[in-house]
Amino acid sequence: MRRLGRGKQGLVVIAAIAVVATLAWNEQRIVTGLLGEGGSVGSLLYQRGMVWLGALGTLAVYSFLIRQNPFYHAFEYALLGCATGMGIAIALQDALIAKWWIPMCEGFRLLAAEGPTASAFGGIVLLIPALLGLLWYFQFSKRFFWLSRIPMVIGLGAGAGLAFKHLFNRILPQISGTFKTLWPGEPVLPGADTWARAGIAAENLVFVLGTVSVLTYFFFAFGRKTVAVRAPARLGRWYLMLSLGAFFGNTFMSRLSALIERVHFLFAEWLRWSTPW
Repeated sequence: MRRLGRGKQGLVVIAAIAVVATLAWNEQRIVTGLLGEGGSVGSLLYQRGMVWLGALGTLAVYSFLIRQNPFYHAFEYALLGCATGMGIAIALQDALIAKWWIPMCEGFRLLAAEGPTASAFGGIVLLIPALLGLLWYFQFSKRFFWLSRIPMVIGLGAGAGLAFKHLFNRILPQISGTFKTLWPGEPVLPGADTWARAGIAAENLVFVLGTVSVLTYFFFAFGRKTVAVRAPARLGRWYLMLSLGAFFGNTFMSRLSALIERVHFLFAEWLRWSTPW
């Protein structure tokens, strides 16, 4: 405001007053209409408060497109704080309480009631991960800092093993799926006519050419001096360009869908104006 002249400051103040007055009139119209439909005043105030909070958050995020401002940073910090608090609450409720504290207490109860059984042992053994987790807090000690590396190494090893298993289970079907027949016969497409088989064969040919050419493009064990290597590598480059363009278009469409949803929320839920969609 200090950088603007007095005339421009006056215009900005007049525009702000006009916007506030318009929103106040529009909110009075909405509240009057909702009260006419029935419902308690408390539920109506809660509903409109949540809608206003969502609208302010949406406008704050999109205000970053103009420039960084305190309005944007306030909601950014609020989002980070809420996400951190929700993460802690979920970890306490779903992990520590549901998967550790309750089964461990049930194990001790079964041990006292039924003796050393398999169910009781399954709950009592949860003391081991609890002790390993407590070793993390030795990071605050210079003398016993090395103890905090034990759960770190165990976590990294287990995470690497699970990631490798998940990657192997996901990549192996993709590798086996690349082996496609160039002419689907009767065992592959029983009862299909010649045109249907020709269409599937064309699709399989495009897929096989793409797989082989892209692998050739990333194979650097020998040079690309011969046509037998240079031509498939160039074709693989075109395949990569097409796939990356499709990925970018898909990403853009997903972001555009989110923008359309937010605009619809602002017009239909916040302002209660009729929208063409």
